[in-house]
Amino acid sequence: MVRGGQIHVRNVVSGLRARGHDVRLIDWNDEPERSFQRSLSPHFRFGFDPTRTLVRAISVGRQMDADAIISKTRKTYLAGLGAAAALDISHVVHVGSSPTAAGGSISDCLLDKSFEARLRAPHDAYFVVCQAIGDELEALGIDPNRVFDVKNAVDTDRFHPDGPPDPLSSSDMKRLPDDDDLRLGYVGGLHEYKGLDDLADALDRVHSDSHLIVAGDGPDRERLERKFGSTATFLGAIPYEQIPAFYHEIDVLVLPSHTEGLPRVVLEAQATGTPVVATRVGGVPEVVEDGQTGLLCDAHDPDCLAAAIDRLATDGAERSRLAEVGREAVATSFTWDSLYGRYERFLRTICD
Repeated sequence: MVRGGQIHVRNVVSGLRARGHDVRLIDWNDEPERSFQRSLSPHFRFGFDPTRTLVRAISVGRQMDADAIISKTRKTYLAGLGAAAALDISHVVHVGSSPTAAGGSISDCLLDKSFEARLRAPHDAYFVVCQAIGDELEALGIDPNRVFDVKNAVDTDRFHPDGPPDPLSSSDMKRLPDDDDLRLGYVGGLHEYKGLDDLADALDRVHSDSHLIVAGDGPDRERLERKFGSTATFLGAIPYEQIPAFYHEIDVLVLPSHTEGLPRVVLEAQATGTPVVATRVGGVPEVVEDGQTGLLCDAHDPDCLAAAIDRLATDGAERSRLAEVGREAVATSFTWDSLYGRYERFLRTICD
């Protein structure tokens, strides 16, 4: 449970259980990692595993006299819907990403259509992480009264300006640049839709001295390493426990994505007191107010990214101001406790 969606599930289930609710997790995992998991060892995720999930959900739901089923990923939307129908209880789908894929290939179009078909199934409610996704669901013909914005959350004690609980490994520390250049950071997968090609082009256009440090891995890594050359250091995937330390080692987080839901990395950076430069996509403008809690650029705009980097490189006071205001905004509205409260309130509305 180290990826963003998995962390969300773990924390929501643990948090609601701590508040006295009986919550079980049915997941695809070789071995359960928590007492609340009812894991299924994955075999074939198209058709076979969702069917097994359906059967397991009905069994667990009957044992615990469940009031609702929440399906977290699109692969389980129909399985969860079938189980809820069999149990005669409410079914909620969690939508954490845009229903529209970033690419324009035939496979992307097929994925779009499959996702849309699953979303249009007769679910009782939709939990979204930002209003932007809610608007997309409404455009697909889904009743906005069935859409609930649960938002995302961040551990504002673990991600804190006062310091990380776990330092970066000594090997990673040795790879960090030791000069006075502005340290830019990126955290996430290395995929085309993340916009790193735009960031590479932007670094070719900046006038200030800067260096990018990348924490993450993915299919585009080798190609991106060649494209960035000496302007970036790729650390690969680092343990989640060390991510707070990563934010403390950089001066600015840059997220140049072409599509997003409500990216947790932005919340984490803001909670740590690290200023953010991000693209104006998905729910990002709902947590980054341009010029107030960070800087925003249009997607596919290397010139704007370069200008934002130069602006922060030459103005330390601006970096400090954005860091302070960003931390305050996240600590007010995006804590886990506030998210648990939204879950409780919305589920009561749905199940009543």
